[in-house]
Amino acid sequence: MPRGIPTPMLSNRRFLVVLTSLLASLSLTAMLPAAALADNGPMGSNTAGWDISWPQCGQPLPEQRADMFHVVGVTGGTPFTSNPCFGSQFAYAAAEGPLSLYVNLDFNLAAAGGPLTCQPEDQGCEAYNYGWGAGVSAWDSARRDTGGGSQGVQMWWLDVETENVWSDNTDLNSYVIQGALDFLQHTAGRTVGIYSTSLQWHEIAGDFAPPNTPNWAAGASSMDSIGQCQHPFWNGASVWAFQYLNLDLNLDQDRGC
Repeated sequence: MPRGIPTPMLSNRRFLVVLTSLLASLSLTAMLPAAALADNGPMGSNTAGWDISWPQCGQPLPEQRADMFHVVGVTGGTPFTSNPCFGSQFAYAAAEGPLSLYVNLDFNLAAAGGPLTCQPEDQGCEAYNYGWGAGVSAWDSARRDTGGGSQGVQMWWLDVETENVWSDNTDLNSYVIQGALDFLQHTAGRTVGIYSTSLQWHEIAGDFAPPNTPNWAAGASSMDSIGQCQHPFWNGASVWAFQYLNLDLNLDQDRGC
């Protein structure tokens, strides 16, 4: 089985049959070929941008410019929560320039339903359902808070950081991430990338390398840290942008690769 789609530790054969059937029933035309990722989506090469979410509630927002890209957080720091300012932040960001959205992820087995019927103690299956549910929750929340406006956004990012709670088992974490990827890519038909750092990604997800999944790299030392573009989280991935925390502005600034 390719490393891009992990399988649970238990009931592997059954999981593969169900997952194969599931993916066959979805619109696979939503998957982009590798060559199509070269244009960096909404994060054009050498363009500037910014990202905002719940920490910026009640704070002055950055300048709107048509030549800048914008990223707005749907969740409130963890899955199954909402950014209380998402509706207004979305409307503000959507007025000018390309827009994408991001969703926080973490690990849990407390999934309320999901596409797979899991055998008892099949934690990999349960983790996959949890990730899928996190994607569904964010999708529905964004649609509700924007009156359907979010459905016009093609690019979504999954925020994978160590400040949230994750399993010590990197395979289980990978199942969560794959579940969210599968919902947003195949069911919602979005282009989906990963926001993280190389260090955090490997600590959380090990050598998991989802195909056709761009990277958005955190932790740049300045807006001139163009070398970040040469260091994807796994071999074969493309870095579309990097992020710099401007402490003077208390704002995350970004630059396309």
